Amino acid sequence: MLASLKQKLLGGASRLSGRTDALEAVCAAAALVAAADGDIAEKEIAATLKAIKANASLAAAFDARTIETVAQRMLDRAEGGRVGRMGLYKEIEQVAADAEIAELVLLAAVDVSEADGSIQDAERKVLEEVAKRLGLSLASVGL
Repeated sequence: MLASLKQKLLGGASRLSGRTDALEAVCAAAALVAAADGDIAEKEIAATLKAIKANASLAAAFDARTIETVAQRMLDRAEGGRVGRMGLYKEIEQVAADAEIAELVLLAAVDVSEADGSIQDAERKVLEEVAKRLGLSLASVGL
């Protein structure tokens, strides 16, 4: 059982290795959720980084500095008004055809939205839009 889990994690990491589009999509979705209320708090930045680094496949495929750099770039774009947010949705759409990565993106966004203990209405709207652009539903990840 443990060997099977380890193989799955290693397989996920090698599958993501070099796939910066996957990392960018995860960070874009997380940034959109963090900015849902119009302001990105330090707590939301920390939750974004924690959610991304907590994913074993991403953490194995990318070093912490790369994750932090991409996450900060996406958080900056999320604060860039409508143009910045639309660009983030485009990042997400680029991985929609890959079901595993699409699910990874949505799960990371959900983790960020739940960082403070509950999902706010504005965050739920963003999650619904992310799910829609990925061809998923929130029900597919237990919401």
